Amino acid sequence: MLYLLGGAARTGKTTIAQTFLSKTGTPFFSLDFLMMGFADGMPEFGLDPEADELLVAEQLWPVVGAMLRVMVEDEVDYLVEGVQLHPKHAWELCEKFAGRVRVCFVGFAKADTLAKLEEIRRFGGGADDWMRHYPDEQVIQEIERLKDLSVRVENACQQYGIKYVEASGDLSDTVGDVMRYFTE
Repeated sequence: MLYLLGGAARTGKTTIAQTFLSKTGTPFFSLDFLMMGFADGMPEFGLDPEADELLVAEQLWPVVGAMLRVMVEDEVDYLVEGVQLHPKHAWELCEKFAGRVRVCFVGFAKADTLAKLEEIRRFGGGADDWMRHYPDEQVIQEIERLKDLSVRVENACQQYGIKYVEASGDLSDTVGDVMRYFTE
């Protein structure tokens, strides 16, 4: 089974993927690595990792889609996660490989901005935390942008009949919701 986990940054996708690995043994791959490989390794590709996530998803889809199709065809159990997934493409993959792909997107469209700021400051700050040196004003701007992205992702999920989990509450609830969906 191929599992796809998309959605806005700072929603717990990596934590969910790590939990899924520990509970099921299913490995995962973050599309952030692929995106940065193109951005840094092939600048002629013209990928801007700072661009709108859904636009980056469109730009990467020819490669990501081919990679995912091979995983399904080779019957590889894998979870692929990243902001670089678009619900439209995930739906197309589900249509082509019915019953062999499971998809979930997460976002925080309904999050309280200041509560999200506090969460980021309390639980963030690791070496891979790209916001760790941002002043609060910049983090708040980014939270608002990601809330907007979450609304767009949620609407696209509704349009394509794809599972969406609102991650504006407790992270353990979000992890549990996605884990139940992926393993039911």
